[in-house]
Amino acid sequence: NFTDLYTRVEYNDDTESSEVSGVTSVAAAILGDLHYGQHDPRVISKTLDLFKKLHPENVILHDVFDGLSINHHEINDPFIQYHREQDGSNSLRKEVDAMLTGLEDFKDFNVSIVRSNHDDFLDRWLKTTDWRKASTIKNSLEYMEYSSLLLRGVAPNGVIPYLINERFPNFRTLGRSDSLVVNGWELAQHGDVGSNGSRGSLLQFRKLNTKIVVGHYHSPGRKDGALAVGTSTKLRVNYNVGPSGWLQSHVIIHHDGKAQHINFIKGEFTTL
Repeated sequence: NFTDLYTRVEYNDDTESSEVSGVTSVAAAILGDLHYGQHDPRVISKTLDLFKKLHPENVILHDVFDGLSINHHEINDPFIQYHREQDGSNSLRKEVDAMLTGLEDFKDFNVSIVRSNHDDFLDRWLKTTDWRKASTIKNSLEYMEYSSLLLRGVAPNGVIPYLINERFPNFRTLGRSDSLVVNGWELAQHGDVGSNGSRGSLLQFRKLNTKIVVGHYHSPGRKDGALAVGTSTKLRVNYNVGPSGWLQSHVIIHHDGKAQHINFIKGEFTTL
């Protein structure tokens, strides 16, 4: 017996033959990391087309925020900051609005958003940045607004989850230590953090006492019961230089508990 995308094949002992039926829903769809602003619109469009046929009961999203506008890896590079100022990509408000606009595509689904390392970019920026500096003054109003959320203690899972739930109160925004199990698969971990705060990897996750699907690596992978989705971004962004193993790839979990990668090649998806 097996399931492949839209098709279920089951062996009938009585007739000693296989019976083929259609699949019209899946237990969960875990998307490759989104990074709105760096995302590939073709992947999002094809994913929504896929959902019209498979009707996922759960949609799991990773790295919905990118943090390009406040990236701490670039903040001290005056040349990059100059170009960010010229093209407007250093506007935090613009980036947050783009993320919330992108999430509108999934408002009719049962969505859970995994706390991810790029979400942490914003909280880190608030904790380490002097808003009075010239490099930050463009986002000083956002700095004040978002800092007040942390000071008032109303964003225990971080600022990004808070902003998402303001717009989409039905979305479930997960914390770092939360659990979300669907058909025996743990889906609440991003993949960057492993056991007891260590660095995460599929080799480590395969040793857990549960099957798990994570994100973070932007390259799909499978180590026994540990799976990783790929990315939903363009295959080249500003930081993956040199040879790259990135692939646009999701994971779907069927009702029989089996998990399957959905890979996107030149905008079209395949299970191969």
